[in-house]
Amino acid sequence: MTPVPVRADVSVLVSAYQSPRTLQLVLRGLRRQTVLPREVLVADDGSSAAVATALRASAAGAPFEVFHVWQPDEGFRAARSRNNAIHRARGDLLACLDQDTVPHAGWLETHLRHAGPRRVCLARILPLTEPESGRMTEETVDSGEFEQWRDPHAWDKLRRQQVKYTGYALMRRLRLPFKPTRPSLSSGNICVCRQDLLAVNGFDEAYVGWGQEDDDLGRRLYMAGVRPIPLLTRALVTHIWHPPRHEGWRQGPNLIRYRARLTSPRCDMGLSAHPHPDVVVKRVV
Repeated sequence: MTPVPVRADVSVLVSAYQSPRTLQLVLRGLRRQTVLPREVLVADDGSSAAVATALRASAAGAPFEVFHVWQPDEGFRAARSRNNAIHRARGDLLACLDQDTVPHAGWLETHLRHAGPRRVCLARILPLTEPESGRMTEETVDSGEFEQWRDPHAWDKLRRQQVKYTGYALMRRLRLPFKPTRPSLSSGNICVCRQDLLAVNGFDEAYVGWGQEDDDLGRRLYMAGVRPIPLLTRALVTHIWHPPRHEGWRQGPNLIRYRARLTSPRCDMGLSAHPHPDVVVKRVV
């Protein structure tokens, strides 16, 4: 008899916008976790009804609750969208994915082994090529076949990043001088305590448009005394290829804001402003 996976008091947040196919694959990946989450919250930045329809179909029979947390489409507002889901989440721990990052079976269990108060578990992605991404189906996710599709160069890069991030974490722990924003955080693959996010007021919603809201959250968590735990080669997710979407972001206002001197770990425009009246929360299953 196949053992029933343990359920943990963790909420998984999945950022979403107008990509029903890849979102369905992420949910399939979450179904096969060796440790199941308490709930999954889809943080939707204003998708059309097609995403809601796909979500209902793919969530049917899921071994966890699924909630659709939707806000109107008024441009790229990922920070606000993620905060919507954080505000609604009930787990003591929050683990984050993007709509195109499919978790390997042991992804959540790996994060949970290392997660805890004043810790943020950091990981990255294993990118697929365009042809490999075309082979991603519910069947290849359910069987775990996709976990074997590792480009040697991408895997080598991930291992080198793990060494670098481990060094940054050690330097931070020993209070040695180095760049205070390292190791950088990517919200497509992290796990952090809800209380630590509340302490810094979540994502800074002043970041509108693509870029830097993840890095900003990381540096504020570090300023608040939260310690990075690099898990790049262990908490694995596979990234589904897509064309570049946000070229030119370096010329936008987000980078200017990020480079400004940080005076407090707590942002002004964050979780304390929630709930927003234009956000719609629906339980899918």
